[in-house]
Amino acid sequence: MFHNNARIEKSAGKYSVASNLLYHFKNLLRWEPGLFWAGMLLPIPMVLSNMAGNYLPALIVRGLEEKWAFGPYLTGIALLLAGMWICNVLFGLGEVYCEEGRVLYSRHYMMPYIEKRMSVDYDKLEEKRFQDNSGIAYNAIFNGRGLRQAIYNLPMSIAHLVPAVVYGILLTRISIWILVLVCASAYIQIKMLAWARKKHSAEQPVLSDYAKKMEYLTTQTTDPPAGKDIRLYHMAEWLMSRYEKTLDAMNKKFEEVHIWYFRRGLTDAALDLLRNGIVYLYLIYLVTQGTLSVSEFVLYFGFCNSFASLSFVGLREMLHIGIISNTFNGIREFLEAPDHRNGDERLADAQIADFRKKAATVELRDVSFTYPGSEQPIISHMNLKITEGEKLAIIGLNGAGKTTLVKLICGFYQPTEGEILFNGINVERFERRQYYSLISVLFQDYVLLPVTVRENISSLPPDRTDEEALVRAMKRADFLERYERLPDKGDSLLGREINENAVDFSGGERQKLLLSRALYKEAPLLILDEPTAALDPISENEIYMKYGEATAGRTSVYISHRLSSTRFCDRIILLEDGQIAESGTHDSLMAANGKYANLYELQSQYYRDEEKEKQRRRDMGEEVCENE
Repeated sequence: MFHNNARIEKSAGKYSVASNLLYHFKNLLRWEPGLFWAGMLLPIPMVLSNMAGNYLPALIVRGLEEKWAFGPYLTGIALLLAGMWICNVLFGLGEVYCEEGRVLYSRHYMMPYIEKRMSVDYDKLEEKRFQDNSGIAYNAIFNGRGLRQAIYNLPMSIAHLVPAVVYGILLTRISIWILVLVCASAYIQIKMLAWARKKHSAEQPVLSDYAKKMEYLTTQTTDPPAGKDIRLYHMAEWLMSRYEKTLDAMNKKFEEVHIWYFRRGLTDAALDLLRNGIVYLYLIYLVTQGTLSVSEFVLYFGFCNSFASLSFVGLREMLHIGIISNTFNGIREFLEAPDHRNGDERLADAQIADFRKKAATVELRDVSFTYPGSEQPIISHMNLKITEGEKLAIIGLNGAGKTTLVKLICGFYQPTEGEILFNGINVERFERRQYYSLISVLFQDYVLLPVTVRENISSLPPDRTDEEALVRAMKRADFLERYERLPDKGDSLLGREINENAVDFSGGERQKLLLSRALYKEAPLLILDEPTAALDPISENEIYMKYGEATAGRTSVYISHRLSSTRFCDRIILLEDGQIAESGTHDSLMAANGKYANLYELQSQYYRDEEKEKQRRRDMGEEVCENE
């Protein structure tokens, strides 16, 4: 597993290795019991096959030495071969089952990961610690080796170490020094492997950086919008040279890594030659002295080889324990982190139902908010009361704090100082889903899902959608006529990237669809955060006028960077440096001849100049896009 581009080999984290392994086995048994028992039983046929493989050549030699009768001799060989064949078949089937099951097992962690991302308090999504933990968990589930190794490598380490212990005990009958020699060679081989991996891990940040650069170049060169610039400015040769340069640097670094593994391979070969040579000479000496028969020579040399190879493989598989433990530690730390701030507190459902029956009142009392890691507050000691049924416009230059204020009202952020009240109750006392049920928001960066139009509006499956409320919402949003003209009406699909026969809408039609979604919820507080920023001023003004008609009976908050679009509001507040600089109706603010009036005049002049330029181009016979 990798974190911050570094490979993690040793276990580290909140939970111990034993705890993480127990967590894995509990989940595996709960989600995939067949896979659990396959992993537990997989070592058995391998152990039996390995043991039979060592006894077979010794049996053949012994039968020749003792001149067994052909029938019993052949029967013994046949039984061992049949047993080995059956064990190998069972092991192969189990191995394939575990191999296929590893992918399925990882998918069980995908759902809680996605649910966690969608359920935590919104501000956690922007915390660096949460992002780090989320990244570790994502890599562990979607890209990491730990889950796969937990299914296969753990049982295989047992399958190799159990017979190795048996062979080690049997070798002590010949000489304890053979056991010491084989253990020493296996230990050195493992240390050499760990050294090579450590060297590889140290270079991983550099290799990852090269890989990211190559991935970026690949993405840019295959992206259709970039294709225009590449062709017009003859960038292909330059991009390919950058790619080739990066690839060459990556190859050179990989050559260094391969040299380390090559050295490790040479060491393994030398140790195998030295160990086998010594064991051969010693066993031959025992045979010449009459201490050992030829069949026993074959048997014990097989034990020696098996002990060495099984010990090495078993210990090598055990090296994965740290990766496996870190995998589950990362997943657990992410999934078990608290989802929300106020625990299980909630208001009575009857009280929430009463709140939904009328427009809301929202009040900010001495509210300040500072982003984590920043010293300057984006909202500073703000006092604001939005009365029941009021249409309030919030305007200001970029960075004035408009969107932050909306997120505070929505409960996405918690004030650094002060409190926010909804109908006189601190929003922190609401259970989040209760509070969200009282608010409808139309953001600038909206999402339309590749499902039916009906589902996009109601956010519910068809059988749970209230058709009367659906029609009522679309009618108030001025979307019903367009809806009726759709080929399959509510069953018409969106998202042409996924659905071949999907419908599409203009910018204004999308805004009406989104307003239908907001109105369908019938929440007592409606917030519109610059949802029409991509439209021209005239289209935006028309849509905002429809918003004003459609949101009657609700408390409404409008965010816009175009001052002319908010004239229909009951009150307008101008934010500057996180504070309310001016407040009043459009007429009163214009009469005051302050900052609002100055901004309004500047914008009006800009739009007048823009309209004159469009008219000039029309007079010249040029084609003009009205949404420019």
